[in-house]
Amino acid sequence: MRRSTALMAAAALLFLVSSLSVAYMSAVAYGERSDEVETRRMFRDWMAKNKKTYSSIDEEEHRYAVFKENRHRFDKQNAAADAAGVLIHLGLNVFADLTDEELRSLHTGCAHGGIEAHHQNLAADNKYSLDWRNIFRWGFPGGRGQAVSR
Repeated sequence: MRRSTALMAAAALLFLVSSLSVAYMSAVAYGERSDEVETRRMFRDWMAKNKKTYSSIDEEEHRYAVFKENRHRFDKQNAAADAAGVLIHLGLNVFADLTDEELRSLHTGCAHGGIEAHHQNLAADNKYSLDWRNIFRWGFPGGRGQAVSR
């Protein structure tokens, strides 16, 4: 009789542990699903507010993925800002469906590679150059710069 009671207790404990783990996993999965649903709703609202349309379903899904990534990045940075007591927060604006690279190239006129500049020494070709260091080498011209009392 004792053996059957111990077996029943072990079975009940095993059932309880497995039930709790299933409940925990479903809560985690529900949290991920509800976050996905919330992000999808936010994207639809954002598209309507900013009058965004895309040429294909694939383009829209790509823009949604970028939007979702930006939202999560902003949420993390805003949480860190809150913890540090910083008052500046990032939000979803008209550019929320653009990657950093796309935004940079759109507003700076170049991609992330930077600007390559070519400089030419114009002074070497100019035979009529003037060296301003020699103008005031011996003082101010015309006696200026000296106090004259009369």
